[in-house]
Amino acid sequence: MKYNVELLRQENYKPTFWSGGMATELTTYPLNSDYASKNFLWRLGVAKIDIPESTFSSLPKVSRKFMVIEGKITLDHENKYKKPLNSFEQDDFMGDWKTKTYGKASVFNLMTRENYNGELLHLNISPSKHLKFEYKTPLNKDLAAICFYTVNGGFNSTINDKVFETVKNDLILINCVNSSYTHEFMLSNNTSEITNIIVSIIYRN
Repeated sequence: MKYNVELLRQENYKPTFWSGGMATELTTYPLNSDYASKNFLWRLGVAKIDIPESTFSSLPKVSRKFMVIEGKITLDHENKYKKPLNSFEQDDFMGDWKTKTYGKASVFNLMTRENYNGELLHLNISPSKHLKFEYKTPLNKDLAAICFYTVNGGFNSTINDKVFETVKNDLILINCVNSSYTHEFMLSNNTSEITNIIVSIIYRN
């Protein structure tokens, strides 16, 4: 099937600052929405937590998926639970929870609102190896997008008969309109190091 595919690179992103360090907005949906206006339906971002203790902003009616990509932190959701996270471990929680972090790390964020939701998956590919990524859409969900974020290394993938080649921090955004049940993508590590990838699956409930 044909996809609407976009390769986003570092110069496409929006850098911002927050109380805990530096943040980068990778992409938002719909087009021209943004975090500051809170008018997005889903959003992908990365952030660097540079201070030993930080408090998250309150984001009512926002669901958050949160994965560490470097370092180690502990999430403390007040009156709920604490959860230590090492690299490529994740947690999901609501944006209006009172949440603190302890420790320094780089993290990947998926935020969704209204009738959108999603999940995060971690892939790694050994040097010069290939990986077939397959996703079967649950019958009760409407797939909206699949996104591949290159944490380190790089990979290429042929989609719609076009080769997309990524390096560190690149994002391949695949919009799945009128999507089929099963989606397959062959990812080939084109570097001499292990390539780590975070896959964001976004769907409408």
